[in-house]
Amino acid sequence: MRENTFQELENLPGLPFTKATRLGQVQFFHFGRAHVTNAQGLILDVGAWTLEVACFWQLEKAGKVAIAYQDAAIARDAQALANPDFDPLVPGSNLRDRKLQELVRQGETHVKVSKVTASPAGEVLISLGADLVLRVAPSQGIQKETTYFWRLFSNTGTNQTLAFGLDGAQPS
Repeated sequence: MRENTFQELENLPGLPFTKATRLGQVQFFHFGRAHVTNAQGLILDVGAWTLEVACFWQLEKAGKVAIAYQDAAIARDAQALANPDFDPLVPGSNLRDRKLQELVRQGETHVKVSKVTASPAGEVLISLGADLVLRVAPSQGIQKETTYFWRLFSNTGTNQTLAFGLDGAQPS
């Protein structure tokens, strides 16, 4: 995998992993800090850069899967008996959300982007220190009805965006 295949990814090294959010099955990884005001006038705490992922991803620790995209199908506090009210689409309800929140709570000094590599096929590896690697792999599976597999965008007013989909990379 080549380094710096996409120029926008060069903005991530040095930034801490500060937040993980989700909308349905689409995962958002936030790096650095920024504040934006939404249409209702609320000030939101977001990453300076956000990676929106609508394809297969996993977080690996020391080469082993620590958090997987598929963990969303498991209830946050898995029990011996299935809970009929469990809805994996509700943010915070599943094992994946719980594990990501625990990782964020480790603090900005422990989970910081040290290196980013990407391939022309859209595979992305983000090294987060402490033997942690976020692997984004569109070739392993994508969301249905998505216009792109992943998208990186700035929340700092620079309007920089890079989306990767069926037609490859589409920078802003």
